[in-house]
Amino acid sequence: MSNNMTTLLVFMAIIGQLLFMPIVIAAPSIEDLVNQDKLTISVKVNQNEQQIVGQAVVLSIEVATDRWFATGSQVQLPKLTDVVMQANNITTINGNKKIKGLTWATQVHEVVLYPTSDGDYQIPPIDIDISIKTESDGIVSGVLSTQEVSFNIQLPEELKDIENFIVSSEVTLSIDGQFNEEKDYAIGEAITQTITITAVDVPAMMITPLNLTPFKLGQDELGQDELGQSNVRNRDSKTKDSNKNKKDLKAKSTVDGVSIYHKPAHVFDKSNRGTLLGTRVESFTYIFEKPGSYTINEEVVYWWNSESSTLERLLIPSSTWTVSGGELISNVQASSIFTKLALNAKTLLGLVIFILLVCFAYLLFVKRQIISFVYKKITHYEKRQLRNQFLNHIAKKEYIKAEQSLFQYAVFINKNSVLQQSAFSRKLNQLAFGTDTHQNVVTDIPFSEAKRLTKQLETTSYNINKNVNFSADESIKLNN
Repeated sequence: MSNNMTTLLVFMAIIGQLLFMPIVIAAPSIEDLVNQDKLTISVKVNQNEQQIVGQAVVLSIEVATDRWFATGSQVQLPKLTDVVMQANNITTINGNKKIKGLTWATQVHEVVLYPTSDGDYQIPPIDIDISIKTESDGIVSGVLSTQEVSFNIQLPEELKDIENFIVSSEVTLSIDGQFNEEKDYAIGEAITQTITITAVDVPAMMITPLNLTPFKLGQDELGQDELGQSNVRNRDSKTKDSNKNKKDLKAKSTVDGVSIYHKPAHVFDKSNRGTLLGTRVESFTYIFEKPGSYTINEEVVYWWNSESSTLERLLIPSSTWTVSGGELISNVQASSIFTKLALNAKTLLGLVIFILLVCFAYLLFVKRQIISFVYKKITHYEKRQLRNQFLNHIAKKEYIKAEQSLFQYAVFINKNSVLQQSAFSRKLNQLAFGTDTHQNVVTDIPFSEAKRLTKQLETTSYNINKNVNFSADESIKLNN
């Protein structure tokens, strides 16, 4: 009985462990989230009704989840033929949308493609790296692939015989630097012509390089079929593309009598209120080396107006000029000599003025005491100072100080004897020291009377040569 009981207890224990044992569930994968309708991926082609060669095609890839993205999603673009793509041409837009009453987080990746030929295009599946933060399983990462998509590119009849063109809603062209057909250019002269092409909603890399090569009129090796041709740029585009990244100004080619220097093209994009503007700037310098008549054929820049679906043309007009056997080099050398002489004379004059200013400043610094003495002597600086001190003390009724200032002033102008004999001196002495015993006691001295006294002392013709041994600021020791 005990054995049966023991067996029963062991059996019940095993059953209990099985009942309470935690169930291990495998962590979900990205595919599981898709199967559970917690994650979706889709792709579509945004194109115009008439999508033509060179016009932008936008692939829109949307990833959506009912949770949220942990690190976002990354697009792995496959290699595509007959398609031009800009570097960093993927734009990601974060947002959300409602699905069955729930808010889902979305990431939309827009990829811009520029087809270079007409026909059907098949875009293979595109891999997307996805990382989702789930509610109970943490971060789930993996790779999902889009479905294959296709689109068709057309080429209007008007463009079938044109190799290079721009597809845009607006294209502008400007030319800086023109040849003067009425002028006889001299050997050694040069003309620089800069051409700027700007297109709306087109990257600058889609604007074809130019080839403005002149030829000498009457040159047999140039076939007559070249004369009048307007689409010269289409013949040597591959050669130009190989040179477009050169950093230094380099001789592109040499025509008999003319050297041509083609500066590397300045190609750049910018955004104007959300609208892409592509710009290409080409600069050609023509240096005339031999006499003769030369011409550059006209160049036509074709562009397809995407708004009106019409073919437009921008013309770079032909240029013709004549180079004579003139002595430009001699003239330039003579002009250069005179210019150098003028510059040398101007430089010498400036140098002399600078030296004089430095010497004058040095003399002012070294001889400043002598200059100060001469200035004070000429302007009677000390006399004016003593006179003003005296009048200021009278105005403030500081009569003791006024007595001292007046004495210094009189001694300075050698009129001390005249001052001692004046009634003003007695009044001032009475106010300053109370020494007068007369019955008429003086209580004040008018300022006008003091001013009149100074004029009287200056105009009195009485000279006593005496050396002055004190300055205007020195106090007098009356008791010595």
